[in-house]
Amino acid sequence: MATHENEEGRKERAESPDGQQPQPLSPEDRAANEAAAWAASHSALERTLQAGIHGAPELRKEEKNLFLGEFRERVLKTLTRQQMAEPDVYEEIRSALNDPRADKLVIDGSTPDRHNDKYEKLAASLGKPYTVRHDTDFQGEIGLLVVSDRAIDVPDEQIRTKSREEKLKEKGIPEQLIRAAGKKICVKCYGLIQEKAPEEKAKYRVMTMMDRLFGEKCPGHEEIE
Repeated sequence: MATHENEEGRKERAESPDGQQPQPLSPEDRAANEAAAWAASHSALERTLQAGIHGAPELRKEEKNLFLGEFRERVLKTLTRQQMAEPDVYEEIRSALNDPRADKLVIDGSTPDRHNDKYEKLAASLGKPYTVRHDTDFQGEIGLLVVSDRAIDVPDEQIRTKSREEKLKEKGIPEQLIRAAGKKICVKCYGLIQEKAPEEKAKYRVMTMMDRLFGEKCPGHEEIE
């Protein structure tokens, strides 16, 4: 006997991949499908509303919080906030700003102006723009970046700038002598600086005979005896 079905009944039949007679959906399957469709529609609507209220989700935000709002692959060179606090400009930043791939200097706005000024002046002297960014979501120790306007993918070991202490230790300068910068040191210590790290000579003064007579001692002497 022929049976009749309305349009709704036809829609409720599941298509069979092997061409056999499709079977009607059970009430449970129908309910599950309707629930899934509602959930998908509701989720999409919520996403649309959230985007309208808060804006679209920021791409790779966690990564950008580590690099002062920049994508990692655009970073050419970095400095930590501790390195920025040192009195001298790091020559690695000068070299990075002179790199043809460099677009600008980015500075963390939470670092004191007295630490930023010398790098802002450096960028200006080299004709490169700089920007100071304030964001409480920034994380990590990075206080300054030289960045490109495109992906350059510099390896991690190259974007990091070694500290003065690391570089001098690698050259064989004792830690006590490294910390004595700005002080008077004996002839022997000064000779070591002159031999191993001549670029550091201006940061030290040689003790005189009078200094010795008045009991002044070399702050790095014990380390190289």
